[in-house]
Amino acid sequence: MSKKTTTTTYTVLHLRFKLRVPPDVLLAQSQEAATIIASVEGLIWKMWVLQKEEFEMGGMYLFADRGTAEAYLNHPVVQAVCSNPAVVSTQSQLWDVESSLSALTRALLGDICVPYSEADASTAGGQ
Repeated sequence: MSKKTTTTTYTVLHLRFKLRVPPDVLLAQSQEAATIIASVEGLIWKMWVLQKEEFEMGGMYLFADRGTAEAYLNHPVVQAVCSNPAVVSTQSQLWDVESSLSALTRALLGDICVPYSEADASTAGGQ
């Protein structure tokens, strides 16, 4: 059985924004921002997330590596949201991705969206 390895260390960025207004207010103004975000170097995908009742929104991002994820935190789009008067506070967290197990559970990881066997997951440290 072949073992799949990858040299890419993907990074997940989770951004959260606590708002003074319902998330729908900012989302209604986000079409242009989404277009700009889509062209960010190193970004594989972004998922927009919200908790309407809590007045929170944010995103889960998958980046090709930690460096591009860290650089994105200084991107003009992120800075514009952080300085928006409707934003009360922001939080960010960076996570390294364990690619072998993530692929086994069907994570969309760019170029390694190939099925992994349970034996491959076991080799990577899974149970």
